[in-house]
Amino acid sequence: MLSAMTTATEHQTQTLRIEGMHCAACVRRVERALVKIDGVSDASADFIAGRAIIEIERPIEQPALSAAIGGAGYELLESQDETEAAGALGPLVLRSLPALLLGWGIFFSMQANRWGDFGWNLDLFFPILFAVATPTLAWTLWPMLLRAARAASRRTTDMDTLIVLGVTAAWGYSTVAALFPGAFEGADASRDVFFDTALIIVGFVSLGRALEARVRLRAAAALTRLLELAPQTARLVENGLERDIPAADVNVGDTLRVRPGEQVPVDGSILSGTTSIDESLLTGESVPVSKQPADLVFAGTMNIDGAFTYQATQVGAATALARITSAVERAQSSKAPVQRLADRIAGIFVPIVVCIALITFIAWAIFGGGASWTSAVVSAVAVLVVACPCALGLATPAAIAAGSGRAARLGILFRDAEALEAAGKIDTVVWDKTGTLTTGRHQVSAVEPYGVAEEELIRCAASVEQHSEHPLGAAIVSYAEDREIAFADVSDFRNQPGRGAAATVAGQRVAVGSASWMSELGVDAPEATGAETSVYITRNDDLIGVVRLSDQIKPGAADAIELLDRHDIESMLISGDTDQTARAVADQVGIGQVRARTLPSEKASAVAEIQSAGRRVAMVGDGVNDAPGLAQADLGLAMRTGSDIALETAQVGLMQSNPLRASEAVLLARSTRNVIRQNLGFAFAYNILLIPLAAGLAVPIFAAAGGVPGGLTWLFGELGQFEPIAAALAMVASSLSVLTNALRLSRWRA
Repeated sequence: MLSAMTTATEHQTQTLRIEGMHCAACVRRVERALVKIDGVSDASADFIAGRAIIEIERPIEQPALSAAIGGAGYELLESQDETEAAGALGPLVLRSLPALLLGWGIFFSMQANRWGDFGWNLDLFFPILFAVATPTLAWTLWPMLLRAARAASRRTTDMDTLIVLGVTAAWGYSTVAALFPGAFEGADASRDVFFDTALIIVGFVSLGRALEARVRLRAAAALTRLLELAPQTARLVENGLERDIPAADVNVGDTLRVRPGEQVPVDGSILSGTTSIDESLLTGESVPVSKQPADLVFAGTMNIDGAFTYQATQVGAATALARITSAVERAQSSKAPVQRLADRIAGIFVPIVVCIALITFIAWAIFGGGASWTSAVVSAVAVLVVACPCALGLATPAAIAAGSGRAARLGILFRDAEALEAAGKIDTVVWDKTGTLTTGRHQVSAVEPYGVAEEELIRCAASVEQHSEHPLGAAIVSYAEDREIAFADVSDFRNQPGRGAAATVAGQRVAVGSASWMSELGVDAPEATGAETSVYITRNDDLIGVVRLSDQIKPGAADAIELLDRHDIESMLISGDTDQTARAVADQVGIGQVRARTLPSEKASAVAEIQSAGRRVAMVGDGVNDAPGLAQADLGLAMRTGSDIALETAQVGLMQSNPLRASEAVLLARSTRNVIRQNLGFAFAYNILLIPLAAGLAVPIFAAAGGVPGGLTWLFGELGQFEPIAAALAMVASSLSVLTNALRLSRWRA
């Protein structure tokens, strides 16, 4: 079993483990019960994973939660052992086996009596069947009966209602036939018993639920694996001494030591030592990453070959691993628009089916000819059993659980199911350049002074840029430091986003920035050529030089664009750089459309312009300047190495700074959307086809064709009525088909 567990995130959510949910009607019932609790602003339940996530305005006490969930007919679990949930499948299997064995035994014995003409005394044989079938049926049906009764007490219905009605009708008719044979004298009904039908139906349903639960656990297993990967202890260093403490007791600022072969307990920054760390847990990248002092390390990752000490910077729910876990939980428990529609349909489906079964019963009773009451019971039971909306309720959440789980293993985090669905509709991807397609780590490649010494030019530029956070400025500062060029006194620093920066340096006005800004300042600046980025420096409004910087294309950038091209998804580059620089990068990675000289404030309008042409746009970025565009896009994808603002604005977080992961996110979402469509199409087609067959549509067809072929009598009987046993088998098969189709996503590859 699993427990109620609080996840401290920016959304103030609380995750609850709930037992007993098995269909869309259960989900709606749990959500309605939870939102009625004072302090709960929203609730989203997921019967695939057996949990609900509530958004809370303040902490909610356990008794209030238990009371609300218990009042809805379900149970709030208290144990955190996921293996117990898997072990709970055993009783479901054991409960189904006696019913199935006895049901098939009765079925074959009755067929033997019918075809072998043994002449068994039905007045003795039928009561014996009643005596052995009734207690077995009651034991197997009891959990479903309780749930159906709870639903009825709240004036609602679910799939248990259909099973209980169908099985009870079959058992009731059979009981009358077994114990009160006189009731059939002169009646338009045959003295038949359907104890085998009732037993096999309830046995199939119980076994099917056990199999469904097993497949659902596999579909939602990504979250479980993430939770299990967090180390439980940490090695604290105090006053030169080391001691082991629980990882939960580590505080921000503590110094920790990690030896080769150990896991990193919390996030932090390396103080001393070098090593290689396997970060595949977070990024999906199998190649170990080299680490040295000042580099970041993350909880759950594996230290490969060197010991190091580091300072804890994020602990508990703030670690990258905890945030990933929270994101996967949120994505799997949230609802895409198509799922909300399916849930609403499934919620009203049961009453509709009961009405169809009632109409079927009445129609057969009136117009069925000989033994019409018997035919009415058989057809009504078949309708009730075959129409259970399990496949419809499973179609979307199973695909979302499998898709988001696979995404998490690739280091792709969808904020919620709505983001996953939106990603599947993308037909255009807009790429930022610096830090997204390129490394963003510029290096000075050339210095061109005009009328001043090179050292003086670099001193002026670096003195201004030391106060800037722009990566180009950082490269110039680093260049100056490597050459031990002293900085001058600076005052009146002013940052110009997308243009550059200016300040007073040693009493003189110095501006450092782009060619377009120089033009605005009235300075004639020569354009750059090739892929180099040019930074122009003026002093007292006179151009004193140009610093050329070059950026490197990220590994995987060209592959990312080519992957999208293969799937007819267009790519566009939007950059604040010059036309030449942006075009040079675009040519290297294979992008045909380029929009250069775009200010941060203009990125959102650029995305909106593309959307106005009817395109579904995703934007990939990593910096603060990308946040407006990420927010405007139909789907925003932000890389982990980017700014917190970008990550918070985006609907998808990429834990690896690899453009290929962005393309994979879009294509995985498209595959997930396709699976959802397939599942919903199958679920609807299944009900549209089989409900009429169960109601008796095939009877006149077979009558016109001269009777039911011998090979189909097990399915349609002698008259063409869909057999309830076959209906139960079809119902279970439909649910398992939907689940196994969704599980294909667990092995998805681009």
